[in-house]
Amino acid sequence: MPRRLWVLGLGLGLVMAMLGAGSASAAPKKRPDLVVSAVSVSPGKVVAGGVLKVGDTTRNKGRKKAKRSVTRYALSANKKWDKRDVVLGSRAVKALRPGKKHTVKARSVRVAAATRPGTYWLLACADAKKKVRESHERNNCRVAKKRVTVTKRMPAAPRDGEVTVNVRGHVDWKDRTRHTAGNTTTEIDSAATFDFNVPAKLRYVQGRPFYLEVTWDKGTVSGRTVYKRVNNDGCRVTTTADVRVAGEPAGLSQALVHFPVPGRPSMFGQFSLTFISQATTPYTSVDCEGDTTTSGAMHLKVVDTPDELPSVSANAGLSRIVLKGGGAPRTHPGRTWEATVTLDITHPR
Repeated sequence: MPRRLWVLGLGLGLVMAMLGAGSASAAPKKRPDLVVSAVSVSPGKVVAGGVLKVGDTTRNKGRKKAKRSVTRYALSANKKWDKRDVVLGSRAVKALRPGKKHTVKARSVRVAAATRPGTYWLLACADAKKKVRESHERNNCRVAKKRVTVTKRMPAAPRDGEVTVNVRGHVDWKDRTRHTAGNTTTEIDSAATFDFNVPAKLRYVQGRPFYLEVTWDKGTVSGRTVYKRVNNDGCRVTTTADVRVAGEPAGLSQALVHFPVPGRPSMFGQFSLTFISQATTPYTSVDCEGDTTTSGAMHLKVVDTPDELPSVSANAGLSRIVLKGGGAPRTHPGRTWEATVTLDITHPR
């Protein structure tokens, strides 16, 4: 081989050897890589100071065994771990070989009582104490799919006694009567809504809510009553009225909520309703010959004292209670009713 070609071949060989050595030295070292591959939380709503159930799977997706570590949980407003997050707690993770995982399905963590009400994301972050040197340090955290709503914590309840709360109430009421007496058949269909805003008494016994008493005689009423009476005595006479109800309730209406106590494990409600409204719609009567007569405006008075409202639900902070019920009173044959009472409660601070 000529000297010039031999020197050139030697130079190329040295260059290739140097490149090979460089790429070998740049190869990443084998290290662990801890990630949270799954995270869950329940329930989706909790009062400040309450308890959540969290679960996660922490996995080592690196190429070297990871020593023992800690996975931490927090509530975040922006899906990122920062100093504004509400730390919930942490759990120990055993040493993990490459590809191995450690799972906790349901761990109880408490939300700090001072947590600001709002909606948060749950974060779970592996190697929270930064004790494991990893191949990737920015993939430790995972966000749960379900968001968590934190509500305001109730003030400390008295052991015994009454607390004044404010109640904003809404009532949906329906009443239907089908009654026949002799040759006269009467049909009445009524539906009305009531809105009120009043103080109420919440009583505690041995530190537990015992009953809530709400009474009102002021508010707004709106609704409709369709009245029809057919008299078949001799000449058939049909009397009708379509009444629009509006105004303020007159008389005292009341809603009672009885909370569970020893010996009475379920919650139930009671409800009585009184309102009087003068409508401008007159009675219209049509006889068998087609003659029509009208009378004065219909004066509507409802005094409704139904039985218990058996369906009662309340949220954890007792800020909303909903009562539902209906039935056919034995004292009023041919009558059926139903009512839904929604009570939004503001507790003293």
